[in-house]
Amino acid sequence: PIKEKKIKSAVEVARTYSTLLADYKLRRRLTHAHDSKEFAHFFELEVHRIFTEQRNDMNVLKNDPMEDDANDKWCFGMDFIKDCKRRLPHYLSDYTDGLDSCASVQKILSTTFFLYFAIIMPCIAFGVLHHYLTDGIIDVRKVILSQAFGGLVFAVFGGQPLIIIQTTVPIAIYTKVIYTISKNYEVDFHSFFALTGLWNSLFLMMYAFTGCSKLMKYCTRSTEEIFGLFISIAFAFDAIKYLVAEFSEDFCFIEGGHCNAPKALVALILMLGTVFVGCEIYNFRYSPYLTGTKRVFVADYALPTAVLIMAFVGSYLFRDVEMATFTDDKPDTMFNVPPLRDLSVGMVVGSMGLGFALSVLIFMDQNIASSMVNSPRNRLRKGTSYHLDLGVVAAINAVLSVCGMPWVHATLPLSPLHVRALADIEEHMDLGHLKEIVVYVRETRLTTVVSHILIALSLLMIPSPLNFIPIPVLYGLFLFLAISALSDFQLWERMLLIFTEQNAYPPTHYIRKVPQRFVHFFTFIQLFQLAILCAFSFSGSPYIKMLFPVLLALMMPIRKCVIPKLISSRYLDCLDGHA
Repeated sequence: PIKEKKIKSAVEVARTYSTLLADYKLRRRLTHAHDSKEFAHFFELEVHRIFTEQRNDMNVLKNDPMEDDANDKWCFGMDFIKDCKRRLPHYLSDYTDGLDSCASVQKILSTTFFLYFAIIMPCIAFGVLHHYLTDGIIDVRKVILSQAFGGLVFAVFGGQPLIIIQTTVPIAIYTKVIYTISKNYEVDFHSFFALTGLWNSLFLMMYAFTGCSKLMKYCTRSTEEIFGLFISIAFAFDAIKYLVAEFSEDFCFIEGGHCNAPKALVALILMLGTVFVGCEIYNFRYSPYLTGTKRVFVADYALPTAVLIMAFVGSYLFRDVEMATFTDDKPDTMFNVPPLRDLSVGMVVGSMGLGFALSVLIFMDQNIASSMVNSPRNRLRKGTSYHLDLGVVAAINAVLSVCGMPWVHATLPLSPLHVRALADIEEHMDLGHLKEIVVYVRETRLTTVVSHILIALSLLMIPSPLNFIPIPVLYGLFLFLAISALSDFQLWERMLLIFTEQNAYPPTHYIRKVPQRFVHFFTFIQLFQLAILCAFSFSGSPYIKMLFPVLLALMMPIRKCVIPKLISSRYLDCLDGHA
């Protein structure tokens, strides 16, 4: 052209800067700029990045490589190798991310202490449970050692460092079944336990090297949230069950019976006190006091502060009331390498069946937790590693099986809470309703590595001072974790809509696009599935509880084949998507 426009109008300049500032990563870098030159430099880098991507027609990093490439021929171990290649370039940055500013270092430090208390307390509780179920063969020491070894190995060699692995109540149930069978058939427990665990690890390795985790592309947000909400209910159920047992044993409901009312009342105070103090400190970030940075700093230490305060209240202020603490029967040896050759053919076949059922449970739990961590809402940048993580968990459980220690796998709700603890969150106002959006997550291994080193050192604090923590405080922590995880579940949000006035509905995407009757209908379908899981899991028979992973796996074909016949696909895309 004869005349070329050299400058932009004010509207065009404003539109350009608005487009640039829409990028959450650029906004975060600009807030950490020290001077105007660095501020302008960040803008130049962003413009150069956009220009380079447009010129080379590049796409940003894919977050979910679950779909097969049509040009790739399948071979054994292909997906495992792809995961290794995807995560290996980011390995060094997994240790350096989050060390770029004082605020990030503080986040890592607070998350490390959060993980330590959120892991060590359940370890003590699960140790007490294993001690009861196995007549002391597996105790608190072994559970803590299992957690320290498994967690540290996974933190170093696992693909996704934000995943937290831990032993769980279903694992304890399987251990109880193995103990019962070995006792009834007069078989050595350690040998039967080890062989079951080795079969489980073999099946998990097969899943990892044959690409079975790709089946999780059929696991939608619906299934993830049903399972996540079930875990929260299970935590709350265990806490309430303990409290009911305390009142049944120590409170004088029947005249002339055993009466120790102060013990039951103090247990109630300590449990609810842990929840109250934890929630109040956690919600301090939304208060008008202090500055925003200081409020976040205080809220980040909600869990350890609540545990320490209520442990002091229970062990000192109520020192005249004898509260339950875990017992420590120090074993002669921590490692019991079993003689596997002494098992009969029938026991080998039986252990293979138990190992397969256990592998289905760990496969589902591991991949659902991984899927929730790698959700697009969390804006992770380094890619997924489903098969690599499953293979590492299989190797860890093989070692734990031989050593006679409880198995571990990715756990909820701790893994998503770990992501949230490392995240920067922005509050956006939408039609008068406030919603939180994750803008940046520090994808670091430091929090899991350091916290599990501290857990290993905790073995030196048994029995004292760990036995100063009353058992009710442990169950109060379970309640706190269950409550703090609810805000991430859309299912919980839609459950509350059932009892909410229609004029007060939030302007979420599914409210705008889906008729109200279909929103509630889909919610009731999910609640029915949740009720079935709870019915089987909370039944008295451990053999019925073993059907839990099968029911969980069946929810994927139900979601893909049955529910679309009841609700239109365009409505399901809104209700069951990650928007």
